[in-house]
Amino acid sequence: MRSYRAANVFINLDALKHNFQQVKIWAPNSYIMPVIKSNAYGHGILQVAETLTQADGFAVAQISEAQVLRDNGIKKPIAILQGFSNISQLNDIIKQELRPVISQHWQLDLLESLMQNLPIDIWVKINTGMGRLGFSLSDAPLIFQRLEKIKFINKLGLMMHFANADEPQHISNQKQIEHFVDLSKQVCFETSASNSAAIISGLLTEQDWVRPGIMLYGASPIQGKAASELQLKPVMRLTAELIALNQLKQGQTVGYGDVWVCPENMLIGIVNIGYGDGYPRHAHAAPIAVNGQRCKTIGRVSMDSIAVDLRGIQAQCGDMVECWGEKIAVDEVAACADTIAYELLCNVG
Repeated sequence: MRSYRAANVFINLDALKHNFQQVKIWAPNSYIMPVIKSNAYGHGILQVAETLTQADGFAVAQISEAQVLRDNGIKKPIAILQGFSNISQLNDIIKQELRPVISQHWQLDLLESLMQNLPIDIWVKINTGMGRLGFSLSDAPLIFQRLEKIKFINKLGLMMHFANADEPQHISNQKQIEHFVDLSKQVCFETSASNSAAIISGLLTEQDWVRPGIMLYGASPIQGKAASELQLKPVMRLTAELIALNQLKQGQTVGYGDVWVCPENMLIGIVNIGYGDGYPRHAHAAPIAVNGQRCKTIGRVSMDSIAVDLRGIQAQCGDMVECWGEKIAVDEVAACADTIAYELLCNVG
């Protein structure tokens, strides 16, 4: 959080360690590759990497994120989920001993054209149903053959991504698993398939590497399941301050557009946080805690402030307000903004 704003972000690294231990419980036979892209979902890529000393490696989206880790002494294996986009990046990846994920034919062409002797480890991603990144199922056998002919490749890994792991019973999950297992039997590659939701759901228990993301940060990856039910602890706490108390009469309106009308004479509060700080503008009646007491937001979110319903709440100016964290689950706020916790955490961090 920018220091000249009143809102504050606190990161509980003990909670992060706890959540990592939960991953070990759910995936006891797999190596763990925490996903720390997008500044570790807003939690600070470097401090997360330095805290998770038991991790077997890390995954980021882009080479620039991996370079931050290498420049700061992180020597563990790092997978680059989007791979490389040109020969210069590929050369940097080799020099820094990074492990790119390739998913496009032109990336394989670049590998084949490279004249060098330094070893490189590669993940090859197959589109088993996500439809985002990955070679097609029909192309996979030829891709495998071409990769195995490249002499400077050291380790090869097979990767996929679930499209509906947050709904464990979704029909596509089993189809993706069947495709992936069939492919893995054709080669002697390392395997990696499970994200947070798939880890918790146990969709695929036999794989070499798992890739936990959102669960590490204490939000739930499963629809209809609270993070607390999954024994996950919130890592980020977002707070601000109650800066005004207004006694309004029945019929008076609050905020832009007059969208909220006081149903009775009532006390409202103004909190010095808004969408300029990453709080979701579209949050409607979102839970919030004033001095440890749960209440709700009212009216539209402004750039620098939000209004809260203080009926039945003991409050005074200067009280600490928790937007999410220990009292308020970030998943609850996300649901009130018709979005997901991932977005809120990334926007604030």
